[in-house]
Amino acid sequence: MTSTLIPAALAQEGWAALQIVFVNVLLGGDNAIAIAMACRSLPPQQQRAGILLGTALGIVLRIVLIGVIGKLLAIPFMHVAAAALLIWIGTQLVRPGGDDPSVSQASALWRAVMAIVWADLAMSLDNALATAAVAQALPEASRLAVVFVGLAMGAPVIAFGSRLIIALLDRLPSLVYIGAALLGWIAGELLLADPAANAALQTLLAQIPGVSAAAASTLVCVAAAALVPLLGRVAARRTRAA
Repeated sequence: MTSTLIPAALAQEGWAALQIVFVNVLLGGDNAIAIAMACRSLPPQQQRAGILLGTALGIVLRIVLIGVIGKLLAIPFMHVAAAALLIWIGTQLVRPGGDDPSVSQASALWRAVMAIVWADLAMSLDNALATAAVAQALPEASRLAVVFVGLAMGAPVIAFGSRLIIALLDRLPSLVYIGAALLGWIAGELLLADPAANAALQTLLAQIPGVSAAAASTLVCVAAAALVPLLGRVAARRTRAA
């Protein structure tokens, strides 16, 4: 009896860990973009440290979020706050920071890691919600360990993706605006995920003739995607002028 129960439990936990890996790799593309944009201005020897620290802290953050995701999403306008945070982070990531002589390498690395953590916090609501749904089927005694294993297994994929994106940004620096636009699009989706904000935006955009509900949602995401690189470009010009 015992010999059949142990493999069944291990199989359940192994399958849950693989599901968590798949969910976080699937939803982790935006995290890889944020990590790459935050670390692109660091010296090459610090880029790996920034990616590793940002990815590791992201794992810790998601574990914490999984434990409080229900209470967190119950806070009014939580998605709106996350969207505003992501727009601000995206704007800051467009600004070049690696050539500022007044900023030490240690400070630059710390700023990059904190930018990654804040972006992770804004974007990890969906990751945490999906991971929590998978973890609910597990025994409470092994739940935390399986979640950690699943997140840790998916982390190298996100870190490797960040390295590839940094290589692309080095070759084509203008791609940073596309990354900023993607972060803006995600911010628009976060706005639409908030019932009150979604209803207000739909009511506002319904005043435009011929705009359906689906088109209104697309317009919100397009507007947010255009806003972030635009604000980032303005901030970058001010930085250069200063």
